[in-house]
Amino acid sequence: MGWISNDNEHEGWAAAVAPDGRLSSSSSGQGILVEGITGRYQPDKMLPDYEVVPDREIVGWRGACDCGWRGELWERVPSPATADFSLRRDYVSPDEFANASTTVEDAIHDEWKVHLAPLEAVAGVEAAAREYNQAGRRLDKTVAAAKAAGASWTDIGRAVGISRQSAHERWADRH
Repeated sequence: MGWISNDNEHEGWAAAVAPDGRLSSSSSGQGILVEGITGRYQPDKMLPDYEVVPDREIVGWRGACDCGWRGELWERVPSPATADFSLRRDYVSPDEFANASTTVEDAIHDEWKVHLAPLEAVAGVEAAAREYNQAGRRLDKTVAAAKAAGASWTDIGRAVGISRQSAHERWADRH
């Protein structure tokens, strides 16, 4: 299950990592689906450009985003005794599906959100700039309408919070 950014431009997920470093995009009852044909694994019956890597061979997990971002590896370790969250190591039994544990998936989700933070902040700047430009165009039109209705530069300047001279300099050539 993946995550979608607020602007619907990014989709992230906790990807299983095959021994050759390829990342999963999905899974099936037979194993983890990875794009590309190496000949080492069985091709998937429904997706001919994908191979099925057995769950027991998955070496770890990392965050992935459809924009190309990749998080750091969370290593799959061979025993519960060697698991250490602080060292990015987690145990999933070789007899189980090779999905990341809830703890690791939550940590990967947090990493993905950090990846998105600058992008979402810039999106906020873009939205504010659009609103600012729209407000500026609306102000220009209303000043022109006020001038056409007989308002003085003093009145217009007072309404905007600037001097008569500043109002005249800003809008005199626009109407």
